[in-house]
Amino acid sequence: MAFASGSITFKRFFVQGGSYDRVDKALLAKLAARAIGADSLRTGDQTEIGWTTAEHILDTDFDLATAAVADGLHFALRIDTNKAPAELLRSYQKTNEQAMLEASGREFLTRVQRREAREQALARADAEARSGAFRRMKQVPVFWDLTRNEVYLGGTGSAVADHFLLLFRQTFDRSLAAASSGEMAARWAATAGETRRFDDCKPAHFINPPDGADDPADGMGNATDGRSRDFLGTEWLTWLWYTSHVESPEITMPQGDPVTVLFEKSLQLECASKITGATTISADGPTRLPEAPVALAGGKRPIRAGLQIATQGDAFSCRVRGDVMNFTGVQLPPPEDAGSQRVVFEDRIARLRDLIDATERTYAAFLKRRLSGKWARTLNAMRNWIAAGRHADEATTTPAAAS
Repeated sequence: MAFASGSITFKRFFVQGGSYDRVDKALLAKLAARAIGADSLRTGDQTEIGWTTAEHILDTDFDLATAAVADGLHFALRIDTNKAPAELLRSYQKTNEQAMLEASGREFLTRVQRREAREQALARADAEARSGAFRRMKQVPVFWDLTRNEVYLGGTGSAVADHFLLLFRQTFDRSLAAASSGEMAARWAATAGETRRFDDCKPAHFINPPDGADDPADGMGNATDGRSRDFLGTEWLTWLWYTSHVESPEITMPQGDPVTVLFEKSLQLECASKITGATTISADGPTRLPEAPVALAGGKRPIRAGLQIATQGDAFSCRVRGDVMNFTGVQLPPPEDAGSQRVVFEDRIARLRDLIDATERTYAAFLKRRLSGKWARTLNAMRNWIAAGRHADEATTTPAAAS
C-alpha cells in the first residue's frame, strides 16, 4: 500500500467532530460493519463501496496488529464498478435490431421498435452486471491520523473522494472537509485573527488583464462561509516562485525551523483569464527556463508544480496542486531504521507529517503577508518581476545567434 511503501499520492481531509483517543476493537467494529460485501453501499450505477484492510483487496478481517499503527488507523476503501461497456451495449442493441428486421421482413424498424431493442439490451446488460460479469475492483489506501484528527486518502480523483466522503460519514458519523487552500486559509485566518481580511480578499492581478478577459474573481464560488478562496493556493505557488528567485529559497518562520523550497521536474501553468490555454514545462529546474517567466508574464499562473522541500535536515520531493492542495508522487527520505515493516511504516508516517507541517508553514508565511498591509508592496514587486520576465527569452539569445 502507498502509505507503507513507494511514492505517495494523497488528498487530505479535516475530520469534523471529535477524534478517537486510540484504535480499539469498537472502532474496528465500525469498519467491519461497513466492510465490502457486508453492509457496503450500492449506488444506482451498480457501484459498490466498502472497507477492506490495507493488507489486500479481499481482506476484511480487521485487527489491531495491522490497523493500529503510528497513532492512527490504517485501512482501505474498495470500489467495485459493475457496468457493461458501452461497446457491448451497442452490440446487444444492434443484435436485437437485426433479429427484429429478420422477423418482420421489413427493411427499416420503427422508432418504437428501436426503443424496444434498446430496452432489451439494457435489461440484458443489467442482468449480467448483477451476476458480476463486469465487476472491476479498485482499492485506495486510507490513513486516519488520530492525533491530528486528519485523514489522508491515497487518491485525488473527485469520484473516489465522493465515494469516500459518503462511506466515511455513514461509518463514523463524522463529515470531512477537504484541506484545500481556501479551507486551510480560513482556518489560519481564524486562528491569527485575520478573518475580516480573509473575507475581503479577492484574487490578485499579477498583470493587467486584457479587455474582455474573465475575471478570476468569477471562480470564487458563492460559499457563504468564505471558504471558496482556493485561488490563494495558486497565488501561493506564484509567491513561492518569486520568493525563491528574488529573495531566498529559504523561507524563515516566526516559529519552527526554516523551510527551503526549490521547483523541480515539472511545472503546469494555466491562463488566469482563460484565453491562452495551458503550458506544461518539464525540466530539472522548470522555473529557470526562459519560457517559464514568459508564460507568467503572458497571464499564466502555476497551478501544479514539482517541489523539493527541505526542513530539519530532510528533503522531500513531490508535486503539489495549489488550489486543492493535492500531493502526488511524494518521495520520502529513507528510514533510519528498517528493522521491521512496522518500524518503516511508522517512520514514513512521521516523515509525511513533517512534509505536511513544512508545507503548512510556507503557506502560513504567504498568508501572513497576503492578509496584511504589506501585501500591496509585495504585489507591486511581484508585478515588476513578472513584467521583466516577458523578455527572458530575448536575454538568452547570444549576439552570434541573433546574427
